[in-house]
Amino acid sequence: MSEDTGTKRKGGQIKDGKWLVLMESNGEPGVGFRHSCGAEIMAKQVAHPIWDGPFPCSGGGECRYEDVPYCPECEEAPDYHGTPITPKGSFHNP
Repeated sequence: MSEDTGTKRKGGQIKDGKWLVLMESNGEPGVGFRHSCGAEIMAKQVAHPIWDGPFPCSGGGECRYEDVPYCPECEEAPDYHGTPITPKGSFHNP
């Protein structure tokens, strides 16, 4: 059985520097947050590869990880493969 994602928005969206799903939610720190639809906010780990090598899309294999909040009822789960990080001095960020 596959999940219908036709009516769900993309998970992990940011608005004004804050997670959109948390801005639409209520809750207390340490207790948990619930989205405006009533579902409990979940989090999924996203890996951001670090492209610090001298060639396109190259690096030492290091990643930075972050937990991205999303509503399982209203949003698609965020993709594990995040946006690459290009440090100053790398091929993509000279």
